[in-house]
Amino acid sequence: MVYFKIIGCVFIISSCTGMGFLFASEIKRRIEDLKAAKSMAILLRGDIRYAQTALPEALENAARRHEGRLAPFLKRVSGELKQYSGASLKEIWKKAVKEELTHTSLSKKDKECLVQLGDHLGYLDKDMQMNTIDWYITQVDEIMKDVTAESKQKMRLYQSLGVLFGLFVIILIL
Repeated sequence: MVYFKIIGCVFIISSCTGMGFLFASEIKRRIEDLKAAKSMAILLRGDIRYAQTALPEALENAARRHEGRLAPFLKRVSGELKQYSGASLKEIWKKAVKEELTHTSLSKKDKECLVQLGDHLGYLDKDMQMNTIDWYITQVDEIMKDVTAESKQKMRLYQSLGVLFGLFVIILIL
């Protein structure tokens, strides 16, 4: 009987600690996804500015060269633009953000910035598109700066709370 209690306590502490570490790793993944979004925007900017490619091809090239979780998003937008379905880039982009980026760690605010990027791409001239992409890169840099500044404290907090919650549950049970 005592062994079962000890084994149960170990399971409770380890599962609560694991949850704390899982929440902490989610912050790391968000930073990685933000870096991937910035990388995607830089690739897109380079293709439009220097290679003078059209937006669907620039998106396809960026998807091919991008090694993050945003590549399926880029492929989808590029593919739908090439189909000429009659939908605007704004609609396609917003739908792709909503459906393709559910598996990422981007927050609602991060996705809203990405949607705003799609709102201003496509129908403007090249210089305005460059300004829009530069604006997006600046926004991502600011978000990354804020998240990075808070990340160490939050990660340590989540990990500590996981262990402490496990101990609290054990105290309640015993």
